[in-house]
Amino acid sequence: MQDYWKDFTVVEDGSESLGGNLHHGDTNAITPGFWRYLVDRFSVRTLLDIGSGEGHAPYVFHRLGVIAHGIDGLERNVRNAKYPIALHDLTKGPYIFPCDMTHCVEVAEHIEPAHVGNLMRTLINGSVVVMTHGLPGQSGHHHVNNQPQEYWVEKFDQQGFTLSIDNELFRDIAVRDVPNCYFSKSGLVFLRRS
Repeated sequence: MQDYWKDFTVVEDGSESLGGNLHHGDTNAITPGFWRYLVDRFSVRTLLDIGSGEGHAPYVFHRLGVIAHGIDGLERNVRNAKYPIALHDLTKGPYIFPCDMTHCVEVAEHIEPAHVGNLMRTLINGSVVVMTHGLPGQSGHHHVNNQPQEYWVEKFDQQGFTLSIDNELFRDIAVRDVPNCYFSKSGLVFLRRS
């Protein structure tokens, strides 16, 4: 089974910390029905997708009528993206793109603790933050920052954001859309406090 997934995993020589996404998209990361709900619920007009892989999420958000922009640190992903995305390495600094919502699925666990500040400053571009994170003990390509939910709640609290009181509802909606989606296991929606 390991060899099968290896054939579909995007990696680039000399870049152990980048990549790990699947060629042609990961069905557990793409939740179009849930995304439609979020766009309607929060009146999302602009979005930044962080760790876009091959640009599948920005493409779907674009189809929903959102001005969607994505970033990825792996040049190969940017070159082969289904939807135009920008090259940006979060180890070098945050990415600034003020927007209504930021989206970051299966990325946080790949960010070394020394660079979490850059990720946080990128995430808080939006007044709504939608993300997943690796859980303690979760295996995967370059999982170097698997944390419990409380870790992220504290990080966002320090930035003036609160975990939505509807977070469990959001997970229920996501799992009805895609039963094994990442969001159903570790999804978080943070809202900027007024």
